Amino acid sequence: MLELKKIKKPTKVSLSSGVGMEQSPFRPKYVEKKPPCMDTCPNGTRVRDYIQYIAQSESYERPLDESLTEAFYLLTESNPLPSTTGRVCPHPCEDECNRKHKDKSVAINAIEMFVGDYGIKNNLSFKKLSDTQRKERIAVVGAGPAGLSCAYHLSMRGYGVTIYEKFKEPGGYLRYGIPSFRLPLDVIDAEVKRIKDLGVEIKTGVDIGSDISIDKLKSDYDAVFVAIGTHEPIKMRMDGADAPNVYTGIEFLQKAASGEIKDAGKEVVVIGSDSAMDAGMVAKRLGANVTFIYNKGTLNDISEIEEKGSTEVKEGHAEGINFEFLFALDKIITENGKATTVQLKKMKLSEKDASGRVHPVIIEGGVNLGLKLDTLIYSFGQKPDYKGLEGFTKNENNEFLNVNDKYLIANEDKVFAGGDILKFGLVTDAIGMGRYAAYSIHEKLSGEPVKKDKRTVVKYGDAVNYEGKNMYLAYFQEAERHERTARDASVRINDFDGILNDLSMDDLIAEAKRCISCGMCFDCGSCFEYCSQSAIKKLPKGQHFEFHLETCNGCKKCAESCPCGYIDMI
Repeated sequence: MLELKKIKKPTKVSLSSGVGMEQSPFRPKYVEKKPPCMDTCPNGTRVRDYIQYIAQSESYERPLDESLTEAFYLLTESNPLPSTTGRVCPHPCEDECNRKHKDKSVAINAIEMFVGDYGIKNNLSFKKLSDTQRKERIAVVGAGPAGLSCAYHLSMRGYGVTIYEKFKEPGGYLRYGIPSFRLPLDVIDAEVKRIKDLGVEIKTGVDIGSDISIDKLKSDYDAVFVAIGTHEPIKMRMDGADAPNVYTGIEFLQKAASGEIKDAGKEVVVIGSDSAMDAGMVAKRLGANVTFIYNKGTLNDISEIEEKGSTEVKEGHAEGINFEFLFALDKIITENGKATTVQLKKMKLSEKDASGRVHPVIIEGGVNLGLKLDTLIYSFGQKPDYKGLEGFTKNENNEFLNVNDKYLIANEDKVFAGGDILKFGLVTDAIGMGRYAAYSIHEKLSGEPVKKDKRTVVKYGDAVNYEGKNMYLAYFQEAERHERTARDASVRINDFDGILNDLSMDDLIAEAKRCISCGMCFDCGSCFEYCSQSAIKKLPKGQHFEFHLETCNGCKKCAESCPCGYIDMI
């Protein structure tokens, strides 16, 4: 990727003044910044770099396949599961994209999915960072996104890694908590296979605490990474909740994924918020009429779905799922040991509290609602199952692990942890924790320190050390954002195939070109054109420009006209 790396540093020269020129104490300097997309990504993915490699393909006269291949390796430098995250990550990177101040954020998630799928379709394999095979061996507990990420980054550095997974197949929550229409199984299989091809061994059907102890792993391996996930549902305490046709969301998804549930009956009621919608959409595909009791409190009625609803809620609505808003579960009625009806109490939104938030509260004496059902599904959260790991938790209730900033568990010298057991959140959070834990393990075993990215984050509108903006967005023309399409709802409810379609190749290229290369030169030439003092020299393609400051009077025009904020006045 020479065009993104071969940046010559400004020549150090004396600052002689020209006759009659007004002088400023500031002088320009090219300074690469960290883009906000990379800074916001929990995994620190080099978003700008791989997208720009695609965007600049034509200008550098590179074959598109070559650019896409290199983009894949830039992307997977940090993230070994790009096809996965391209489908299920809620892309916080797009929320901070500087392009939004011009029109709309770059469709990073869609580009990531395309590049990840390109890697699968073209059988691209990972390239180890070193041919050296290290003697140290590492055990990873859990083959979910955190465990797979940790194993990948350690194997890339020459370590022997064995993953222990209690389920029959690897993937963790990706396989057993996300429906295949959202994340196809062949995508999971392909991305796991690439990691196994590095030499990572995955032993499935092994339960830590029952089949093998953590002490045994500590004895047999040089380091252990614990990433057991949060597969234990938080169950409600209510009469009827233990009926055989009442499931938590994660239980229903796991049983459906394993084929244990193939028929949910005619009427299914789902209670929960956005994440519970997956269970409702699975039930819909099993032939049920689904009613969703949305209890998050952010939506008041069905008219607000398109404007305020999450992706999951919008998809469920498009597929014909019925909604009831602002109702709370009051009672489960059973007959012959099975749940037959739920009774619900009407709620309303409270006044704003001190933080400005509103909360749903029950209306005493308000309208009640009764719904007949064959299956009841509710989702109130999940927690880890710490069986066999009780000694690592913070308190006697076995809640949470206590780790330091290196992901090392307190009072341990070789046991690290990451993923949902530390922070129940995004798949990208888990992948990032697996990555950084691997770095810590490598640092501990090799003595090689982990390099930290200390670059300044470039955000449009932030003042730098001169008056004015640090990016000149007027340089860019407005351009329509290219969105992925989804399969027609009336068709997709009949199968479990993937909902999302990839961008077309033309849309991919056009969307990549919407990236404004925040903090890095892309050869626009504005600094060269605006300099009236001949202080900037154009270099060969890929090396950009350099400053010759003998004639510079510090007028700041180069910095103020730089679209990507690459120039600082020092």
